[in-house]
Amino acid sequence: MGFGTTGRLLGAAALLTAGCGSSSPSQPTPQPPTPPPAQVLTLSGAVTATNGGQALADVRVEAASVSSTTDGSGRYSLNLPAGTSNARFTISGSGIVTRTGFFANGPSRSVDLDAFALGAFDPQYFRAIARNGFEEPTVLQPVRRWTRGPMIYVRTVDDTGAAILPEVLQQVVALSSSLVPLYSGGRFGVAGFEQGTETRRNQAGWITVEWTRNATQFCGAAHVGQEGGAVTLTYDQPGCSCGSQKIRPRTVKHELGHAMGLWHSGQSVDLMSGLGASECDRNMTARELQYLEYIYRRPVGNTDPDNDPSSGALLMPIRVIN
Repeated sequence: MGFGTTGRLLGAAALLTAGCGSSSPSQPTPQPPTPPPAQVLTLSGAVTATNGGQALADVRVEAASVSSTTDGSGRYSLNLPAGTSNARFTISGSGIVTRTGFFANGPSRSVDLDAFALGAFDPQYFRAIARNGFEEPTVLQPVRRWTRGPMIYVRTVDDTGAAILPEVLQQVVALSSSLVPLYSGGRFGVAGFEQGTETRRNQAGWITVEWTRNATQFCGAAHVGQEGGAVTLTYDQPGCSCGSQKIRPRTVKHELGHAMGLWHSGQSVDLMSGLGASECDRNMTARELQYLEYIYRRPVGNTDPDNDPSSGALLMPIRVIN
């Protein structure tokens, strides 16, 4: 009897021991994972003057509600939220023309920017020669220019079907060959020439040179900075010829200026003045060539005062008659 009791006690102790051994140790309270550091898109670089190349200090660069002020070397740095895409930037400050544009999509990188520095830059002249501000100051045009070397088609007959003298055709070819590189700031030349009785109007990549004998309205006309546009020259007519020359070289140069993207400047000394001139020949002034370079420092579609488009602009054809 006593043995049985003892056995029951030992059994109970064994069960107690087994129960204690099977209990789990206390576990620490789970903690939320540590979030990774916030990701940023860093854009940095230098801001310089379009007209001169000098560093622009103490100007503000802003994009996606984040701003940076350039240091004495014109350096800026923006830490934008990760995933920021196609962000519009603004460059502003005293002594410059405010510029807006877009940062292209991409990773952190160096992006140099530029803006026009006032003092050595005349906004009114730029509006005239780049935006048609001389003749249409209330309807300013976006920047128009070629982005590649044009093909030039020279018609060999006029609007009556009469043949153009070979030496006149050669004059146009020679002038175009020398002026297209000049008018593009050395970026490209004529991609090729063709001659014939057809036309290349409205065909991308081409400028058509055509002839008329009707001098009642103009000595020349041209579409401004337009692929598929035309240059029209009045042939062998009083007031438009020059001595034995059937067309004035000045007229050819002027109309090619339009075809490459220039408007009338309103300055009497300029080739692109738009005020009329009687001399046989004239070249571009240094000022015209300088502002033409500024035009090529801006994308097609740039609007006043200095706003870049988010993508390539589609411009309606506009023809200027001189």
